[in-house]
Amino acid sequence: MMSEKTTTMKDAQKLVKEFAENNQWKDEPNIDKFDHLHEELIEMSQHLRCKSKEERKEFVEQNKEIFVDGVGDMFFGLCRLANQLNVDIEEAFDLVKKEVFSKYNKQGSEHKIIR
Repeated sequence: MMSEKTTTMKDAQKLVKEFAENNQWKDEPNIDKFDHLHEELIEMSQHLRCKSKEERKEFVEQNKEIFVDGVGDMFFGLCRLANQLNVDIEEAFDLVKKEVFSKYNKQGSEHKIIR
């Protein structure tokens, strides 16, 4: 399963759960995963801090691998956190998606999703 491309959030969450079980990692609620996600956000944001909009854009374009790795690490960690909290990651996303879309549609935004 490692060489296959992950196609859904649910697949990713299941893969991370199996990986954790195979490595005898305990998927129980703890603060460590929150701290890990916070550290990843701080690490990525430090690269963009104190830069102008153009400097940030240029840095991201020239150092995309930093952000691909950081976002990937965060998503892996988020899957671990969801497993620790027994939260279905797709269900959680769909709930928030509906709330956000509803909020902005009520404010008169004409945001359309293209699939």
